Amino acid sequence: MTDQPTPPRGPAPQTPAGAAARQRTCAACGGAFEPGRRTELEVLIDGEIRYVAVHSGHSTHAPARERLATSRLPARVHGTAA
Repeated sequence: MTDQPTPPRGPAPQTPAGAAARQRTCAACGGAFEPGRRTELEVLIDGEIRYVAVHSGHSTHAPARERLATSRLPARVHGTAA
C-alpha cells in the first residue's frame, strides 16, 4: 500500500486554450483550421461545460438564438450605442 493520493474521478476538465489543437476542424462547418489563422471559442453545454473551436465568424448556435441573445444585451455592450 502506498501513500500516493488517489486520482480525481471522471474526465479532466477541458481548457479553452487547447480546443483548436484538439479538434483540428471547425465545430460549425467541419473545415480544417489553417495554421496561423485565428479561431474563436464557443461554450457548449451538454451535461458539462465544453469549449469548441470555430472559424472566426462561424457559430454552432442557430441564427435566431444569436439574434435573441444579442437583443438582450445592453446596447453599449454589442456596439449599437455611441
